[in-house]
Amino acid sequence: MLLLVIAVLGGCSMTGRGLEQAATGAVALAESPYVTRDPFVTADDAAGAERDRILDEDTIRNAVTSADLDAEGDSTLSWANASTGSSGDISGIEEREVARQICRKFSATREAYDGVTLYQGDLCLDRRTGWWTRILQPRSLEQVG
Repeated sequence: MLLLVIAVLGGCSMTGRGLEQAATGAVALAESPYVTRDPFVTADDAAGAERDRILDEDTIRNAVTSADLDAEGDSTLSWANASTGSSGDISGIEEREVARQICRKFSATREAYDGVTLYQGDLCLDRRTGWWTRILQPRSLEQVG
């Protein structure tokens, strides 16, 4: 019986191929329907640039909504998005009440591979659904000057 096992196992290793060849193709990489693009690769097309802009706007929103307005110090808040490589500053955060909701008005910059954009924003806190965006849009040159 022992000779039979040795003969079978010996035959498996006597294929004439080395270990490197035997392992090649042993693991197949399947295409995932959920991952369409590496989010850490800088976009170089219009759709990718739009995706990066949206990701950066989400980062700005998160920074504004999590800012501690009671903390003393500089009123400018820096933000950065590692997945897009963009960064900027948020300033002039003002909290007020609008229609029985807490809202935060602010200005922000976005420095990215496609240039610098100035934003004006207004976010409000709904007690049931959380923070929502009233305004987050690029500012025109007339509004800047």
